[in-house]
Amino acid sequence: MKKHIEKEANRIADAIVELVERADGPVTLTEVNRAVAGFAANEPPFYSYVIEHAGDESVYWSDMTEAGEKAFEKVLLGRRIAIQFVNPLLYFLAGGGIMDENWRPIVLLPARAANLDSPKWLMRGSQDFIAIAMSKPGWRPLTPGPVRYTADQFSL
Repeated sequence: MKKHIEKEANRIADAIVELVERADGPVTLTEVNRAVAGFAANEPPFYSYVIEHAGDESVYWSDMTEAGEKAFEKVLLGRRIAIQFVNPLLYFLAGGGIMDENWRPIVLLPARAANLDSPKWLMRGSQDFIAIAMSKPGWRPLTPGPVRYTADQFSL
């Protein structure tokens, strides 16, 4: 059973990367839900991608299949895409987000759009965010490559 989940997670991860590369700009997780078969769960069990930091939980996305959650983790931790923290308004303009008080909205970007390499994953952040991140160990600035567009106007 686990071998099947791993194979499905690899397929979903490849599809996520392909979707983000094809968009050549920010992709919401709502778009991933719609475009990538097997990512979103239509019935229980539901999986969430949650990070704990300094005693707080941040939910990056929920209502995924087990393979979808594993695929999401693979593309993040494998640095196959970059993330950008955004204002929830972007999600509501794009047709929805998740209802969780600990939700941290992000968009996915091609890896080349990253301007930060964090200890966990590639990121794109505002100049203020970069300045704060550079004071932390393990963070380093990157020179981003060109993409068609970014979500910088919605960046936190």
